[in-house]
Amino acid sequence: MRDRLRHVWTIIQGSLWFVPVLMGAAAAALAILLLNVDTGLIRDAGEFWLLYTGDAENARELMSALLSGMITMTSLVVSITMVVLTLAAGQIGPRLIRSFIQDRVTQAVLGLFLADILYLLVVFRTINGPPEGSGGGGSVPHLAVSTGTGLTVLCLLVLLFYIHKLARSIIYDTVIRNVTTELQETVARLMPAADETDPRDEEGPEPAGHGAPVSLDRDGYVQAIGHDGLVEAARKAGAVIRLRAGAGDFVLADTPVATVHPPSDAVAAAVRDAFVIGPERTPAQDVGFGIRQLVEIATRALSPGLNDVFTAIAVIDNLSAALADIFRHDPEPGRLRDGDGTVRIVRDVPDHGALVGAAFDQIRHSGGGNPAVLTRLADAIGRLASVARREDQRDGLRRQLDAVRATGEPTITVPRDRERLRHHCDRAARLLAAATAPDMRKAGS
Repeated sequence: MRDRLRHVWTIIQGSLWFVPVLMGAAAAALAILLLNVDTGLIRDAGEFWLLYTGDAENARELMSALLSGMITMTSLVVSITMVVLTLAAGQIGPRLIRSFIQDRVTQAVLGLFLADILYLLVVFRTINGPPEGSGGGGSVPHLAVSTGTGLTVLCLLVLLFYIHKLARSIIYDTVIRNVTTELQETVARLMPAADETDPRDEEGPEPAGHGAPVSLDRDGYVQAIGHDGLVEAARKAGAVIRLRAGAGDFVLADTPVATVHPPSDAVAAAVRDAFVIGPERTPAQDVGFGIRQLVEIATRALSPGLNDVFTAIAVIDNLSAALADIFRHDPEPGRLRDGDGTVRIVRDVPDHGALVGAAFDQIRHSGGGNPAVLTRLADAIGRLASVARREDQRDGLRRQLDAVRATGEPTITVPRDRERLRHHCDRAARLLAAATAPDMRKAGS
């Protein structure tokens, strides 16, 4: 249940409707509250210079003008937002649209405009004009009208800030930084802190005996898996579940995603219920999701149509920062246990070396022959050497450094650039060797 709720919350965070709906409902409730307070609290509006002091007819005209203006302004905001989303889809990548949609400022601004419109509507329909043939002024909710005027002024000020925010949101560096921040938050949520993982949970024997394969009835990406529910179901049945697919994998219908040892219909049903399948990957349980987004930005920047080396370099720098954060955590446990310490789930999880490859391989392929990109990759590996505390981390960096060297030697034709790449690779190799030496001395002692 906890995993499913986290997945649902991730989907809600990536929607444009949730925050505006909440703010709109709050605005309607505020309007009703102020209308009721106005009836018994405000006796003489002239005593308060901030309050609206006109009659009912003028109040209706004012609310009508504010309402029509806010509707026009909201249409402008939505139009500007759609233009920015279109530009972002064409330049940065359609899969990066999610980072714009889930931006809290964008959701709050759209919510504020919707809230003001709903507030004005509720207040406008309650203002009664003077009875026909009478000289009375009708009922005027002075406090509610004044609050509506203040909200509209606030929307005008927010509009200027929003335009500035949208202008900055399509700058590559801003997008890269936002994606990196989300990736680091995902790492902190999913990966255990360093040295907190039981070494037995990282690797161990496969389940023994004959197992029953379990498949799903639909295709799609694995968005989330309810591990807690699976552990409990396996505990009750005395079974062990071998997961064949994890978050971020694409699965086909009728293809086994797990094996239950020994076979159990109840556990098989729990497996089918635990898998959340959707049309796209999400970061709910997928560390590779953010890495993939950053890599997409870099590979698009290195395409012949754009040839934007500086954006690719910015991605490499931020990927090195994200990998440094990953190195400070242990890999996700490959063995999940119940409360008694018995292994109930066996799964494949990417180690640090695999995450290094996911971050740098495609950029290296796209940047082959480009000295600036390859030397930056070598520099990033050298920086990561100082935070690589595990042998699998250093092995992944060594393999990547060898691949960078092998990619650059035949593709860089200018001798000076080739020599420069060798110098950067040699320096990164020395830093990796220096990071390995302390561990060797500890082992010898």
